Amino acid sequence: MNVTEINLYPIKSLRGSSVSKALVGEYGLANDRCWMLVDDQGRKITQRECPRFALLRPQVEDGKLRVSVPGLSDIVVPLDDAGWTDERLNVDLWGHAHVGLMARAAINQAFTDATGMSCRLLWLPQGDSDTDNVPFHDDAPLLVISQSSLDDLNGRLPSPVPMNRFRPSVVVAGSSGFEEDEWQRIAIGETEFEAVKLCVRCSITTVDQAEGEFRGPEPLKTLASFRRIEQNVAFGAYFRPRSAGGMLRVGDELKVLETKPAAQTMNSHA
Repeated sequence: MNVTEINLYPIKSLRGSSVSKALVGEYGLANDRCWMLVDDQGRKITQRECPRFALLRPQVEDGKLRVSVPGLSDIVVPLDDAGWTDERLNVDLWGHAHVGLMARAAINQAFTDATGMSCRLLWLPQGDSDTDNVPFHDDAPLLVISQSSLDDLNGRLPSPVPMNRFRPSVVVAGSSGFEEDEWQRIAIGETEFEAVKLCVRCSITTVDQAEGEFRGPEPLKTLASFRRIEQNVAFGAYFRPRSAGGMLRVGDELKVLETKPAAQTMNSHA
């Protein structure tokens, strides 16, 4: 099995960027989901509330966070005092408390203009999190999905969907469909990762990532027919690194070091 794709999502819920390699930090991939947009009440904003987020593409380069916006000038956010105030905002992310650093007013206005929603940018530098050492992730820092799992799903859908609907960190080829459900401990390149949980999917999977618009009800409708966990559906598996400092590269071999007991896996071919 080999890694065929690595994706970073610097700003939570905005478009991802495919990269050839990524540094593994203590909290996940470097520069992944270290920023997040919130509303005037300090509540997180995602593609659930603003599907247009899918059109904004952030990248970290030369000490700046640069966000490309269709039809508008890039939003450039310095990663020094020029970009940030001293204001810190408490924000809840699925029951976990974070304290983010607030961007300056001009930057917040640029994101408001780009999205059509009043929003403010927060920064959580890696190392400032008190949520199991994870920045603005939902449950864990690394989402792994096999190409075979998507192929299996697309064989059941009325029309196939691309992998970006599921926003993986790492895509793997060479496994059987949904085999990632069974992995407890894996190694990619120099780094070992521990399983956290299966990824429960939401309405973001129904957002066309190329158009920034909802296209529901698929793939959730079909996933619900064979990938149920109680009232939810699962697709992909979350992992966290067991060490920092390694480099993930496209082409790296993925080795399964330990599998879960059968009682902890789901019947993925129901």
